[in-house]
Amino acid sequence: MYKLLLVSDQEEVLDAFSQIKNWELIGFKPPHIRHDYEGTIDSLSKHHADGICLAVSPDQEELILSYLQEHYPNVSIFAAGHSEEEVLRYLSELKILLNRIHADFYNDRMNTTDVLQICRHEFFRKVINGKVNSSEDLRRNMRLLRSRMDADRPCLLIEIDQSAPYDKLEGRWHYGKERLEIALRTSFAGDLNGIHILPTIHSDGRILILACPLHGVDYDMSVDNMTATLTSYTADSIAHMKEYFGLDLHITGIRVFPALTALCCGNANEE
Repeated sequence: MYKLLLVSDQEEVLDAFSQIKNWELIGFKPPHIRHDYEGTIDSLSKHHADGICLAVSPDQEELILSYLQEHYPNVSIFAAGHSEEEVLRYLSELKILLNRIHADFYNDRMNTTDVLQICRHEFFRKVINGKVNSSEDLRRNMRLLRSRMDADRPCLLIEIDQSAPYDKLEGRWHYGKERLEIALRTSFAGDLNGIHILPTIHSDGRILILACPLHGVDYDMSVDNMTATLTSYTADSIAHMKEYFGLDLHITGIRVFPALTALCCGNANEE
């Protein structure tokens, strides 16, 4: 059974968790409960946690998140429900992720870091394709998947295609879409000057490169600087794709969004 840590000083949250009586039936041990930063460190030094729920003041939360990023970067952080129904919903989301992380298929081939990276890529593919409904859904899943991207800062979406735009890209590459995405991650994905770069294939066949600042990074993140940095980086990555995979790609457009949240299908705030 999965083990949990609840860190909260909010009576409503504590009451919501206390309403759950049969923890074992939903696949969890009853959570260890602490109320602040010091309690979090104490609990984690004594007890393993597969998932952590935070519902404390912003100051305490910032301290805890910084500690978790340094010492427990792969432990999922799930949302705090304010009713039994909400708690059960967020625990269900956590359990689905933990089951995937601990599945035999993944255990034989990759570690938790690898699986989380795959899950993040799949989630942000949904974001780019407009399949995440709200900012709340975005933020909740980013925490669950331990994404370091900052959802509130301007981000870029770079569109790439081959020289023959009338044909679908994945149909032109005989290795198939899955192998193409792996090739794209090899050439494009990574962190650059405080920006996380994530390539994916849109449902209509276009290659899209999402570039989003990382949380807490102090680099110059003006739109002009990001655009110049990413244009140069993308050109180098396109040359790599040409040399190693024989794909002749080119940039067809760069879109600027005021924040990552603007990509949610429920938001229309884009530039």
